[in-house]
Amino acid sequence: MRQAISATWAWLRVHLFRFWTALAVLGTSAYLWVHKPEYLTWWKRSIDRIVEGGAAQLPYPWGDRLEATIGNFGVWIQLTVAILIFRAAFGILFLMIRAMRKGRSYRK
Repeated sequence: MRQAISATWAWLRVHLFRFWTALAVLGTSAYLWVHKPEYLTWWKRSIDRIVEGGAAQLPYPWGDRLEATIGNFGVWIQLTVAILIFRAAFGILFLMIRAMRKGRSYRK
């Protein structure tokens, strides 16, 4: 029974982390859309440059196909990359906090 509760809690923590990070990025995007659209323009152009640069590394028909396909999913790619970067940053921060807490408990 204890393992089931532990597994459920771990599953819930993972999905709550995913949910609030996605909401934070979407909320930030909405705020920027209203108040600072130049940041969204910068983000879009940055992602487009990354896609174009990656597609240019592939041989002729495949690079153009990949670039066109990813370009059609433009806003979804931009949001996905933003969410992944945000999650990675917070994940690293949480791991550092957890490591510092463990370090304190060993010292006592």
